[in-house]
Amino acid sequence: MIDVSLSGSHLSKSKWAIAIFASLAGLYFFSIFQRVGIAVIALDIMNEFGIDTSLVGLMSSMYFFPYAIAQIPTGVMLDRIGIRRTVLYLSIIACIGTLIFSFSNSVYALGLGRALVGFGVGGYYVSSLKAIAVWFKPQRFATLAGLLTSVGNIGSLVATSPLALLSLTLGWRGAFTTVLGFMLFFTAMTWLVVRESEGEAFRSRGSISSDMRTILTSKRFLPLTLIPLFVYGFFISFQGLWGGPFLQDVYGLPKPDAANLLIFIGLGFMLLGPVAGLISDRIERRKPVLLAGVSISLAFWVAMAFSGNNLSSPMIALLFFTLGSGFAFTNLYMTVAKELFSSQLVGTSMAFLNVFAFAGAGSFQYLMGVILSTTYGGTRSFGAYQLIFFLGIALITISLVAGLVLRETFRHPAPPSNRD
Repeated sequence: MIDVSLSGSHLSKSKWAIAIFASLAGLYFFSIFQRVGIAVIALDIMNEFGIDTSLVGLMSSMYFFPYAIAQIPTGVMLDRIGIRRTVLYLSIIACIGTLIFSFSNSVYALGLGRALVGFGVGGYYVSSLKAIAVWFKPQRFATLAGLLTSVGNIGSLVATSPLALLSLTLGWRGAFTTVLGFMLFFTAMTWLVVRESEGEAFRSRGSISSDMRTILTSKRFLPLTLIPLFVYGFFISFQGLWGGPFLQDVYGLPKPDAANLLIFIGLGFMLLGPVAGLISDRIERRKPVLLAGVSISLAFWVAMAFSGNNLSSPMIALLFFTLGSGFAFTNLYMTVAKELFSSQLVGTSMAFLNVFAFAGAGSFQYLMGVILSTTYGGTRSFGAYQLIFFLGIALITISLVAGLVLRETFRHPAPPSNRD
């Protein structure tokens, strides 16, 4: 049975907390789906609109920059007006963006739709994490955060073969219109289920500027930002956009076969996310689990750089599963961000860290597209992809060094002043 508390008193049943978790995880599913679904339809969009890889990379990256920007107002709203209204306002924006994207008649409209979707779904993950912090015991945070990513990342699985089949049946526009209907349903369900009252322990009493200053001047926080910036930036750029074209360009795979292999990235993330959180909570350590994840991620990019053009399908599947597993462990950085500061800054601290994750994602999706279109005559050969893989090795090595200098945060939060 899950132990929950609300406003300092224990609820007689855990069902309400579980319903809150389920509704928010359902919305987070669409955040992941929207994030990675472009990989399956990227060539369809390129062919329909007559654009090259740099433009489709820029269009896809329009999800990530607004997502990153949304983190700041999301964190502030969560710590001041609560989860329920924050999620509603942002979800409406996401639904409008999906509508525009589905009926776009120009690449500019596609970009606008992606931008609104990115800004809107930007609140789903951090809102869900704050709900876990509010309604569940802190000793279970990492485990439940891992479970959240596992449930949400079913979206990355649905965004592969199922989306490919749906787009072949309904077209990519019809597929995303169908997604819009489900998003509206879960938005309504979340509004009905989530309770607004969260207790003063999770409400910030400081000014917005002082809260931001507390986080951004923390010497314990700044090294942590390099891990999501580089590790997540490369992870989602490959899973969410360039992994599909890589398989089609280098191995000549048809779209359904490429989508079938991309599933293994999502499987690794989905299956190992709860395991990583459970291990961390059981051993009562964050740093070793985080470092293990960064190291596994680095191993993937090394393998792809040196042998990425000479792999059997089973080996590709295994490496893709490794990539997903590595980030499942690396994703513990959100738990570290939560534990660096007091409960009044839970939403803002995690949201700030997410800024770096999605700034990296947007930057590297575009940068990878530029590399592919400007090197080797724009032929998208393995040599062009290899340059991307070597860049990943360099930057994720920097992330590993940053992780080594971090201090353990399990049951060692910052003092009440939130300053070092």
